[in-house]
Amino acid sequence: MTRPRPEPVKPSPAAPSPATDATSRDADLERQAREANDKYLRALAEMDNLRKRLQRDKEEFSKYAVEGVARQLLPIVDSLDQALVAVDKQSDPQAVARGVHLIYRQLLGLLEQEGITRIPTVGHRFDPHLHEAAEQVSPQNGEADGTIVEEVHVGYTMHGKVIRPALVKVANTHSEQSDVSG
Repeated sequence: MTRPRPEPVKPSPAAPSPATDATSRDADLERQAREANDKYLRALAEMDNLRKRLQRDKEEFSKYAVEGVARQLLPIVDSLDQALVAVDKQSDPQAVARGVHLIYRQLLGLLEQEGITRIPTVGHRFDPHLHEAAEQVSPQNGEADGTIVEEVHVGYTMHGKVIRPALVKVANTHSEQSDVSG
């Protein structure tokens, strides 16, 4: 009697050989590295595009930021044109003066709408954050030291921030009309 011959053992497909397993892991790691590199390059390109778009938007905003104010200035310019025509025709001086005062009020109204206000001066205490002293003068009418007695140039704030300090003359009992700016 012959015994049946045992069949050769075949490796099961579920158990890969160690060499095949390492090759598969290397290929998987390479694929993951390529995917990560692609994601990185896409993110860099997106950041660059975003930076360029923000720069374009900033330039566009800066270019047209004053458009609203410019539109509001146009009627005031029209009024000035009319006043100049009246001056050229040698119209009634009182009417021309009233027209100039009206234009001035229009302009101040526009500035106020935009949050620009005048800095109070004469009779107020000198504040180095709001005022610049052009000169120190002897008090004339019993003003206290540090009181503003004259405004040389108007100062302005915009939404509370000084955009131009007021240039003023300040009462000082210890000075002989000295220039403090230089």
